[in-house]
Amino acid sequence: MLLPRFKPIRTLAAIGLGALCGCQPVPVVKVGFVGGLSGRVSELAVDGRNGTQLAIETLNAQSGPRYELRVHDDAAEAGTPVAIVDAMADEGDAFAIGPMTSVLAKAMVPEADKRQLVLISPTANSDDLSGMDDWFFRVIPPAGPGAMQIADAAVGRGLLTASVMAEWHNRSYSERFTETFARRFRAQGGTVANVVRFESERHPDYAKIAGELLSAHPRIVLLVCGAVDASIIAQQLRRLDPDVQIAMASWAANVQLLQMGGRGIEGALVLQALDLDSPEPAYAAFRKRYVERFGNAPSQAAVFSYDATMLGAEGLRRRSAGQSLRDALRAPATWPGLQQPIVLDHFGDSVSRFHLSEVRQGRFVMLGS
Repeated sequence: MLLPRFKPIRTLAAIGLGALCGCQPVPVVKVGFVGGLSGRVSELAVDGRNGTQLAIETLNAQSGPRYELRVHDDAAEAGTPVAIVDAMADEGDAFAIGPMTSVLAKAMVPEADKRQLVLISPTANSDDLSGMDDWFFRVIPPAGPGAMQIADAAVGRGLLTASVMAEWHNRSYSERFTETFARRFRAQGGTVANVVRFESERHPDYAKIAGELLSAHPRIVLLVCGAVDASIIAQQLRRLDPDVQIAMASWAANVQLLQMGGRGIEGALVLQALDLDSPEPAYAAFRKRYVERFGNAPSQAAVFSYDATMLGAEGLRRRSAGQSLRDALRAPATWPGLQQPIVLDHFGDSVSRFHLSEVRQGRFVMLGS
């Protein structure tokens, strides 16, 4: 059943069309969305829901089946995944967008496999989810290569001592990202002096954490967390050491970071899967519609959620008679995306890669390879 806080967003277009023309109603395709829409890290899921909603509206402006979005709040808690997957499967959802975090994805995938429900995640990209023969797909690149890119950039700049702050509630993502960064960094002569773990929901003492991170006098501090936590800790770090280099995983790469971070994030290296200022016509048109619809610029989560929804709909359109959506999405193919084509491997993992950006005057500026 749907969680009571978020009622399903329904359309009556199919019924109305059937009544007016006296013909068979237009088929309705149910699409689920699941994300942590409440709590301190809710910005990721809220943006994802908005991107999904805009995709549904785009599909319903075209001829063909009508799409109905059904929203579920996982409350960012790992105790509810089975019930949510069962609810979406029982309601006949053709596919679901989400979950938005890796820890929830790990918990949901086994039940999705059991219920044969396709999950397409915009943002859950822990390496723990890679190379699995399951019903889970994702449009964001796996995290490991991005962690290595940050390590390479640090070494290339001569920053050979690092501390890491990792949000541990989403441990499936944060632990593997930290391990991959540290392994690559050490292999090139770097030293990881300190790793500080915290959980955002436990109201951490950011000033104390900043002190711990800087206690070994690192040249670079890597933040593996969401935008809110990254913004706050960056300001604390700059207060204690204005010259320390700050780097961030793609989890923090959204407009909220730019809005909240202020001078504390100037010069920070931020991993990006997308260019949020891309001039690509499809993306520019999406961005304009998103701002008009929701009043703010889209984040990576919003863009990838739109792409994930359109991927699921296109998979339904392309599948042959008797073919499951899962098999259609796993077949060798190129799928349309707002900024670039989406290519998945046989396991449903994106084969695209991350890029580094630097925050300059309150904007993400993409750096060369």
